[in-house]
Amino acid sequence: MYQKCVGNYPDSWDKSCAQQRAALTKCSEEQQVVGILKYVKQHCSKQILDYDECLSANQTEPEKCVNALRELYFCTEATSAAYRQQQQSAPAQEKKDE
Repeated sequence: MYQKCVGNYPDSWDKSCAQQRAALTKCSEEQQVVGILKYVKQHCSKQILDYDECLSANQTEPEKCVNALRELYFCTEATSAAYRQQQQSAPAQEKKDE
């Protein structure tokens, strides 16, 4: 719903889609995906903030935020891989401890 709202309101998405954004945030925090999302939010907070600030400052020209989006993408990809690796090694460590 949030993505559709942003697409429907390209010039005012930050205000027009606040309710959908809040719902998405709440949902992501309540679901099983929480672990990886929290991990990414912790490790990529600077990139998230930079991208959000860029979008807010360039509402009519979001293409100016491509570099900030690229940095956020690289951070989330690296962080997601690290999280998955950490999760895979955790069961192996538990078996060692038994």
